[in-house]
Amino acid sequence: MRKHNTMKRIVVTAFISISSLSLFAQTGNLGDNPEECKKNLSLYTDYLTQKVYKDAYKFWVEAVKVCPEYNANLYDNGIYIMNKLKKGASAERQKSLSDSIIWAYEQSISLFGDNPKINENYGADMIKMGKISKGVEVMKKSIDSANNGQTRASSIYYYSNALAVLKNKEKMDCEVLVNEYDRLSTIISMNEGQKGYDKAQDAVDKFLGPCLTCDKLLPVIEKKFEQAKTDDNLRSKVLNTLKKRECTDNEMFKTLIVIDVENNPSAEGYEGLAQLYLQEGSNSKAITYYDKAIDMTEDAAKKESMLINTAKILLNKGNRSKAGDYANQALKLNSSNGDAYLIKASIIASSACGTSRFDDQAINWAAYDMAAKAKSLDSSVASQASKDMSRYQARFPEKGDVFAQGLQIGQAYKTCNGYSTTVK
Repeated sequence: MRKHNTMKRIVVTAFISISSLSLFAQTGNLGDNPEECKKNLSLYTDYLTQKVYKDAYKFWVEAVKVCPEYNANLYDNGIYIMNKLKKGASAERQKSLSDSIIWAYEQSISLFGDNPKINENYGADMIKMGKISKGVEVMKKSIDSANNGQTRASSIYYYSNALAVLKNKEKMDCEVLVNEYDRLSTIISMNEGQKGYDKAQDAVDKFLGPCLTCDKLLPVIEKKFEQAKTDDNLRSKVLNTLKKRECTDNEMFKTLIVIDVENNPSAEGYEGLAQLYLQEGSNSKAITYYDKAIDMTEDAAKKESMLINTAKILLNKGNRSKAGDYANQALKLNSSNGDAYLIKASIIASSACGTSRFDDQAINWAAYDMAAKAKSLDSSVASQASKDMSRYQARFPEKGDVFAQGLQIGQAYKTCNGYSTTVK
């Protein structure tokens, strides 16, 4: 009796929220026995506020019996209580509670109608229970009708995982997953910076990513292509998706990235154009856009990388002088850039500055030195540097020619193209 009196003294506020669920203070239909309804509502909400879920459940059941049409929150709270009780319960008890949770969702929807939020909760719970097909169906209905990307990060995780399960069971086509990937990624971007959505994107990439092959992705992109030409936000999302899935070898990507760079000049945009034209073999255009990207970027590491890429293009085109300039610029940013030293070694070795065969062979001593420097400073190029060193060594002057010039091994020597080295 004393416990009951103590509980009577607890003030039931106008609104109490537990995990976003509203409690008893909401008004509703008290049924044919209002006093009994109020009593059970008060008791279950009191126990719920104290987190005594077992007792809360007992009186919640009574409340549902006496006034089943009280309001939708009655069922929301009951579902919350039953989910709490499932933790640590026996398998048999969990099964019973799961059935009751499903009943509560269906009862609430039958009496009060559905909405995006109840469908989101219902779908997520169904997926957790292993009722994948039904869960996906209900969750999709929620996402279809939600406004402004109001879908929880955790729901996106469960939904994308469930879609992958259905795909693996051959109950869903990849085309559906590609469409949902695009839609879920949009919702995530609308909630960028909010807790959990970065992990939601990781889940979407993990579970739906395997379906995003170019042949499946491009037909989806094609439906948005015309709008993306004029819609900056959509175009940016489309381009990011195509880059992420390495689907850049197509006319849609080329058209959209050119438009994007022209409308919104950026280092990243120019670099993308440079890479695009490089893949096509349009080296002159690639260099033009790399130059623009280099001028605009403030990231030293990116600038260094672009300088090396441009130097390699120039070297392949035979423009050794300009390639050397870019390599030197990269070395100003990072004096240990092995690629830059290998480029310089190649430039040295390809010089033909001498007046004799010996002069032209001797420049390989300097090229060897430069490749050896690359190997000693940058482990990422060590393998290539070793190959280059072997190639240059094979072109060294013969021993007899060295002695015929009056030179000794290890002696200082300046090549015809002005590099200081030693006789080898």
